[in-house]
Amino acid sequence: DMLTTGQRHAFVTKYHASAKVTEDGAKLLSMDVEVYNNGGSALDLSGPVADRALFHIDNVYMFPSLRVEVVACKTAQAPHTAYRGFGGPQGMVVTEHVLEHLAVVCGVHMDKMRRDNMYKDG
Repeated sequence: DMLTTGQRHAFVTKYHASAKVTEDGAKLLSMDVEVYNNGGSALDLSGPVADRALFHIDNVYMFPSLRVEVVACKTAQAPHTAYRGFGGPQGMVVTEHVLEHLAVVCGVHMDKMRRDNMYKDG
């Protein structure tokens, strides 16, 4: 049954991101992301799932320069379908991974990297 029933969309992501190291930590500069959404053998809800991932990919972080391309891919698997998050969690996980990578490369604690680059009020 599990082989023929739709599952959550798997995503593969390629990215380039940059941050500037400052005296106080690191500031995000840019992120360029290509997201590939495994839709299975039929479109089903892959388009809306891809859209939702796109709308949530910045998560809560301010990127002065951001480019995102999301592609729903047809594969030989059973059609994938939407679940509660409808693509939002997959998009947010991309940015969390990128921030973790940048924090390590910049030598900044991950929590500081997160706090310093969140959207601000106003």
